[in-house]
Amino acid sequence: MKNLISISFLLLFIFTCGKNDVDLSQVNNLNGNKISAFGHAGMGISSQFPINSFESISNALNLGAEGVEIDIQMTKDSVIVLYHDRTLEEQTDLGGEIFENDWEYIQQATYKNPIFAEYKIVSLDQLFEHLKNVKDYKFLLDFKLYQSDHSDSYVATFIDALIKVIDKHQMEDYVLPTVYRTEYLLKLKSLRPNIKLAVSTGFEQGLVLAEELDAHAMVFQNEKITKEQIQQAHQEGFQIYLFGLHSKNDNLDAIEKHPDIIFSDKVKHLIKVLK
Repeated sequence: MKNLISISFLLLFIFTCGKNDVDLSQVNNLNGNKISAFGHAGMGISSQFPINSFESISNALNLGAEGVEIDIQMTKDSVIVLYHDRTLEEQTDLGGEIFENDWEYIQQATYKNPIFAEYKIVSLDQLFEHLKNVKDYKFLLDFKLYQSDHSDSYVATFIDALIKVIDKHQMEDYVLPTVYRTEYLLKLKSLRPNIKLAVSTGFEQGLVLAEELDAHAMVFQNEKITKEQIQQAHQEGFQIYLFGLHSKNDNLDAIEKHPDIIFSDKVKHLIKVLK
């Protein structure tokens, strides 16, 4: 019986270790042959902190993440804020949509989940202002565009508001903007040609668009791209960022594809594996 128990523990140990056993020496990408661990909207959707909150973002970075993906929207009075959903009532005690309301109103909101009640929506300016050593990290800025207005005037206002924050904190080298609507990327590129853009669309279309925009990277959901496609993108000179990682197994699957950056909801596990 004693020998049987010992064998059982040995098998359990081998199985547990094997699940996290990845050969990082074989990684081949455009990021110095290493994969960077980023938090998804901070610590991710299953965290004790609301996504895109200052607390969620700072905790991910303090754990050792090299950066975070954050969702940005613009208020009626042209303040760039961090928020994912279409309406305020989906996550907070206030109602309405971000683009319909001024910052003075929105900043009064608190997250309505009881365990999140002490947390507030923050602006991009506040995030950059209060994060310690902010230039030690990178920030993927995922534009959330729920408004129907995509006129030249609106696009210009949005990009001007974003550039204002980037310039104020001298963050041009530390942001990675991505959006599915090309007019926003084109406007940003025309005003700040050195900013590293990330294209978010289908693979074949993305290759064409990335070439046209002289983009730095392409962003994909992990399950919608293969290792072979990533290799092709690398050959074309584009980094690959993967999102949609909700479990430890998702992290391991993504690592095997050799992307450049992974945005994970299990960021603590990802950091541990990649170290």
